[in-house]
Amino acid sequence: MKRFYYMTQSLSSVLGIHQDLEEVGIGHNRMHVMGKNNTVLEAAKVHTTTPWEETDIMHSGFIGAVGGLVAGLLLGLILVAMQPFGMILGSVTVMASTAFFLCLGAWFGGLIGISRRNHHLQKFLPDVARGEYLVMVDTDDNDQERRVRRIMGERHREARVAGEEDGYSPFF
Repeated sequence: MKRFYYMTQSLSSVLGIHQDLEEVGIGHNRMHVMGKNNTVLEAAKVHTTTPWEETDIMHSGFIGAVGGLVAGLLLGLILVAMQPFGMILGSVTVMASTAFFLCLGAWFGGLIGISRRNHHLQKFLPDVARGEYLVMVDTDDNDQERRVRRIMGERHREARVAGEEDGYSPFF
C-alpha cells in the first residue's frame, strides 16, 4: 500500500479533494483528513483520522508483542530446562509462557503507544497545529496511484504534496 500526504489550507479544498477522488473510484475509506479541529471536518461529513491513526498504538503494540514473544519463548525454554521444584515441564509450558508474554507485551506497548503521536505523522503536526489540513490518501495499486496523482495535479494545485510512503503499514 502507498500513502500520499497533502497539506491544504481550506475546508473547501478538502471537500473538493474528497469529492473528486470519490468520483474516480478512491473511496472515502481510503482518505483520512487531520485538522486542528476535527469537529468541523466531521460536520462536513469528511472521513477524519481516528485514535488508531493519530496515536502510535499499533506500532508500539506490535513492538511490545514482538518483545513479549521473545521474552516468553526464552522464559518457557529456561523453565523447561531448569525444571523448577522438581516438576517436569514440557512444550505446553513454552507455549503458555510465550502466549502470556506476547499478550502482555502487546498490552504494555499499546499503553505506551496511546500516549504518543503517530510516528508517520510527526513531521506534519506543526502545520496541522497552525490550522492546515493534512489529507492522507491510501492506494493499493498503480492504477489508483495514477488516478490520485492526476486528480491532485490537475484539479487541486492548491494542495501541496507533503510526502508519500511506499509500503505504508501502521505497524512499522
